[in-house]
Amino acid sequence: MKYCRKCLVPDTKPYVEFDEKGVCSACRAHEKKNAALHGIDWKAREEEFKSVVKEARAVKAPYYDVAVPVSGGKDSISQVHRLLGYDLRILAVNVDYGIKTEIGWHNLMLIPEMGANLTIYRPDRKLQRKLIRLGLEEYGDPDLMSHTLLHAYPLHVALKFHIPLVLLGENSAFEYGGSSSLAQQNTISREWFERYAANAGRTAKWVSETHGIPYEQLVPYEYPEEMDKQQSTKAVFTSYYFHWDSERHLEIAKRYGFRELQSPREGTYRTYVGIDEKINRLHQYLKVLKFGYGRATDHACEDIRNGRLTREEGARLVKQYDLEDISDDYIQSYLEFLGYTREEFFAILERMRNREIWKQDKEGKWFIPGHLNGILPQEKE
Repeated sequence: MKYCRKCLVPDTKPYVEFDEKGVCSACRAHEKKNAALHGIDWKAREEEFKSVVKEARAVKAPYYDVAVPVSGGKDSISQVHRLLGYDLRILAVNVDYGIKTEIGWHNLMLIPEMGANLTIYRPDRKLQRKLIRLGLEEYGDPDLMSHTLLHAYPLHVALKFHIPLVLLGENSAFEYGGSSSLAQQNTISREWFERYAANAGRTAKWVSETHGIPYEQLVPYEYPEEMDKQQSTKAVFTSYYFHWDSERHLEIAKRYGFRELQSPREGTYRTYVGIDEKINRLHQYLKVLKFGYGRATDHACEDIRNGRLTREEGARLVKQYDLEDISDDYIQSYLEFLGYTREEFFAILERMRNREIWKQDKEGKWFIPGHLNGILPQEKE
């Protein structure tokens, strides 16, 4: 595996590109983002946001003025926070698609205390289990359809309740590198949805056609056709109007009683990300098996780019956390929720392991040859 010369992104990451200097496209995108951020008049953007809110209030909608997709994480709490003080009727929309954690429930329940209404949508569990199993067994991604549901369902709710404004989170194309045209958008579009929410076009219609699941059952997972036709509901990205910063969002969320873990659990050194939902841990672990990197790499690269860690400091954290096995607590939850035996579950994981990246030693233990090669001193394998 080869690594970016500025961060720790490996060349096995999907869609990543390296330039002639060995720097990954994500780092180059971040440089452009920083240049853009310094050139953005954030006060003017906030005034623009106030105008958007004013327009929504002027509609005098029957039930709510604004809808906000929420997980109960620090980012969604900060989104609700941005709306407070405008005398708005806020509907926070949570999609409970899998296995909520205790701390996740605590943080989600802070949202009504903030001054918003909260609705929780639990999709048909038989269908949702089927889709999680499908994503896991066929594509090595249990969140294949859950991710589309998280983005699409709040839009359906807004349309049905005639809510004029939806406040989304970050524009991934701008924050993490992507299409330059989509990066400039302040509103969601079908093109954005199909590229960033639907995993490069794996929409509900595609799943229906490919795997024979009746499309009528998958409508909540699909970008609403009405969004293409009507002008009454506008869905905008918070990150267009306010600088998107994880540490700043954590500070905001803590004001309202947001809880983080007392110490890192597994897979990363951060104590405040991915703590509300257990299936996400499986999603991140499969990245390790398929591509040789996981959540700790994602977080370390972000912190390196933002100057919070040196490359070597980040590499040591990746070495410590990235390749950790899933604990029995998570595994037991997956077996109970998805209906696998332990043997079936591990057989699926092993089938997803990329043998071009992973090798076995004489004792049969799996390892990644050259892991963090050239960044940290190599141990004998």
